[in-house]
Amino acid sequence: MLLNLSIRDYALIDNLSISFGPGLNILTGETGAGKSIIIDAVNLIIGERASTDFIRTGSESASVEAVFDYKNPAIEDILTEYGIDAEDDTLIISREVNKEGRSFARVNGRLVPVGVLKKIGKLLIDIHGQHEHQALLDSKNHLNILDSLGSKIISDSKEKVSELYKKYRQINSRISTLEKKYLDFSKQQEILKFEIDELDKAQLLPDEDILLEEEKKVIENAEKIFSALEFAYTTLYQNYEIPSINDNLSKVIDSLEDIKGFYKPIENILESLKNILYELEDISFTIRELKDSVDFDAEKLNTINERLELINRLKLKYGKTIPELLDYKANAIAELDNVINTEDEIKELKIEYEQIKKSLAENALELSEKRKVVAEKLEQDILKELSDLGMKNVNFKVHMGLTEDPKGIEIDDKKISVSEDGIDNVEFLISTNYGEPLKPLAKIISGGESSRIMLALKSIIAEVDNISCMIFDEIDAGIGGRTAQAVGEKLSKISRTHQILCVTHSPQIASLGDTHFLIKKESTGDTTVTKVYKIDGDKRVDELARMLGGAKITDNTIAHAKEMLAMAKKIKGN
Repeated sequence: MLLNLSIRDYALIDNLSISFGPGLNILTGETGAGKSIIIDAVNLIIGERASTDFIRTGSESASVEAVFDYKNPAIEDILTEYGIDAEDDTLIISREVNKEGRSFARVNGRLVPVGVLKKIGKLLIDIHGQHEHQALLDSKNHLNILDSLGSKIISDSKEKVSELYKKYRQINSRISTLEKKYLDFSKQQEILKFEIDELDKAQLLPDEDILLEEEKKVIENAEKIFSALEFAYTTLYQNYEIPSINDNLSKVIDSLEDIKGFYKPIENILESLKNILYELEDISFTIRELKDSVDFDAEKLNTINERLELINRLKLKYGKTIPELLDYKANAIAELDNVINTEDEIKELKIEYEQIKKSLAENALELSEKRKVVAEKLEQDILKELSDLGMKNVNFKVHMGLTEDPKGIEIDDKKISVSEDGIDNVEFLISTNYGEPLKPLAKIISGGESSRIMLALKSIIAEVDNISCMIFDEIDAGIGGRTAQAVGEKLSKISRTHQILCVTHSPQIASLGDTHFLIKKESTGDTTVTKVYKIDGDKRVDELARMLGGAKITDNTIAHAKEMLAMAKKIKGN
């Protein structure tokens, strides 16, 4: 509900604050007083285009602020999406436009793109009449409206269709993924098999290339290695021409043994020399074994070179090290193993897919039939409502069509497009005069006709509509007398569950308001401003009298105005 609207430096308004009440809020005033300015200001709040033309002469900027209360989870979702703090189900929306043409929008004090105002605005307010903010005119909403009206008989079928459609999409997506995978696999299958076979035959071992290179160096340098080991062995342990280090160290030890009995300091040294001798002998024996094992094997060297050539060729071909080649082979084998049963899985999924598609078609058709029942009732109810509102020559039709799609589900031997909502394309069509073809609601040119059609729809869907505030701008255009009275009574009825702001020239409609605002244009010196006054009592009687009789208020118009208010009180009391 719109609680308060504050406008500053906007057109003829310098500084204005209006607190609206629940129920039916009436806005009246003479032509040109500025009633449309109020509606334009609300349009700014719900994201319509801002223009520097709105700025009051002599001012740097114009601003509008609106305070709403709401009970709509969808609004909570939008606030969360944009990181806006919720404030006890209260929204403060503001819009400012400056002379440079820049526009600033805020929700609960946070700067937001204008698009956010549009998202929130369509959940808060419907404006009907001369201004086009009409959710009910948009054919995209007609299916949801129809389903809301028939929720008692439709909801179970709609939920079933939604569940089946999700399964239908999931299986279809899985089949597409597997078929693509299988197709890609088929193209690569022979290559993968060849590579696996090639790597398998190579029988690669981790770090094999490093070990082979080391062995190759040993064989290639066998003579040098043998000579070095021979020299080391003879020098350290056994030399037939001159005493070895081992021989000389043994002599040193024998010499020191002769004096240890009477020369104590040599004992530790002697013990160390003996340990060195033992270690030297071990080293010498190891060197001898290594020397004896050294052999220049030309055949083995050739085998190693051939093996290294194979390994290096594979490493160069695949651009990988041996560990990476082993991982590559393992992954290739795993890929072949994973895909080997893909074709069978696809076949099984296609069987399930056809079963789901058949069930989806049956349930979608059942849902469509239920919608037709709801549609027929809506057509009858709308025609009755419009007749009450003075539109007796109207023809209203809920058009339910199907869209053919080669990839869709089969309905009556045709392939039909399907969605989570079923197979139906729903659009409300209307003809406002005999002989005229049915047209979409959005093609209605007359603001008065459009508003009355919206009023008729709102009368029917009031119980299921989440939009709490409706604005009717001059809904009385082209009507009067009994029809205007009927329009007023419809507005009053809807206002029991919705807040309504109604700009009107009709005293019949105005008399049924719960709150009445008078819009006046006042001049002070060289300045003209629009003012808004909340009126009741005698002032309200005077305004209704003016609306009844024009500029001259008479005793008769006063009496008529009082009579209308008394009658309105009785009507609202019912």
